[in-house]
Amino acid sequence: MVRVAYWVGVAALVWLAAPTATRAASFDCARAGTPTEKAICKDAAVSKLDDQVAAAFKTAQGLWPAGNWPVFIRNEQREWLKDRNGICKADVACLKQDYERRLTFLTHPSLKWMGRYVAGNCPKDGVYLDVTPSYPDAGIGVELYLCPDPKGNMLLQAEGDVDASGKLRFDDAGCPRVLTFTQDAATLSAPKTEVCERGADSRAFRRDPAKSPYLGE
Repeated sequence: MVRVAYWVGVAALVWLAAPTATRAASFDCARAGTPTEKAICKDAAVSKLDDQVAAAFKTAQGLWPAGNWPVFIRNEQREWLKDRNGICKADVACLKQDYERRLTFLTHPSLKWMGRYVAGNCPKDGVYLDVTPSYPDAGIGVELYLCPDPKGNMLLQAEGDVDASGKLRFDDAGCPRVLTFTQDAATLSAPKTEVCERGADSRAFRRDPAKSPYLGE
C-alpha cells in the first residue's frame, strides 16, 4: 500500500493568480522569486503540470464545501509546498515527478475520504485512523494507531473501496468490520460476537484538519 513515504519525498502548492501576459504557470512568472518558481516558469512541461495541479486543487476544495475538509486540504497543500521547495528546489526532473504524483492524488476518486481521523484525546491518549489512497485502483487504505506514538503502534490495517453509502467493509482476523464515513467523521463498528470480542474497538472518529497522514510532522 502506498503510504506516507510516497508523499514525504517531494511536494507542491500552487496559488492561483490573475492571468497576465507573463503567465506561464498558475502564477505570474514576472514575479517568480525562488529557484523553484523560476524553474517552473522556464520549463513548458512543468509549467503545464503546475497549471493542472492548480485546477485539480481548486476542484478538490469543493468536495466538501463546509466543515473541516477545506481547512484540511489547504493545510496539507501548504505543507506540500514547503516540501517541494525544500527538496526539489530547481531540479526539473524532481519537480515533474512531484507534480505528476500530486495530480494523481488530487484527482483520486476517493480523495474526499482521505485524512487523519482521531478518537479520544490525541496526542495524549486515544487512537487515530490514517486514511490514504490505494494505487493503482480507486480504493483507500486504512491504518489504526494508538496515540501518541509518532512511529505508530498499529492496531488494524485494511484496504478496499468505499461504497455509495460511504461504507468500507473488511475482514479483521475473522471479524467483519465496517468503517462508515460522513463529511467529517468515520465510525468503526463490528458485530458483538465472540470472534469480534463483543465489538471491541468500535468507536467514532473525527477528521483532524491540522494533521495529514501524507506529510512528515
